[in-house]
Amino acid sequence: MINQPDNHDLLIEARQVLLNSLTPELTGARKYEALMIANAMSMAIRELGQSEQAKVEEADQAVSTFLAARSQPNPNVEGEISLAEAIRERRLDGREPALREVLQTLTEARLGINSPGYLKR
Repeated sequence: MINQPDNHDLLIEARQVLLNSLTPELTGARKYEALMIANAMSMAIRELGQSEQAKVEEADQAVSTFLAARSQPNPNVEGEISLAEAIRERRLDGREPALREVLQTLTEARLGINSPGYLKR
């Protein structure tokens, strides 16, 4: 399958073209406007990155909450290690809908960072 860029990647590329190819040819007010657009694009790029990171943090919290509700130890900073251990040691029932929901949330959050285009298929 062809790798399709996501909004974050498209904004980064468009900003680079604006700054590297178009802006050097501009002068005066037009150059200022182009730089202002590039600055706005940079803010949007950061915001997209933060929203993906927030999803990962929410997923980590969901894992911790899930483990705590089932009296499972969660000594790790990232609860997914504890979750994996509990599943591997069969302390959790893999058929439980809540477990599947937590796993789906965690997977989607990680894919949102590592391979955002995959979720759009």
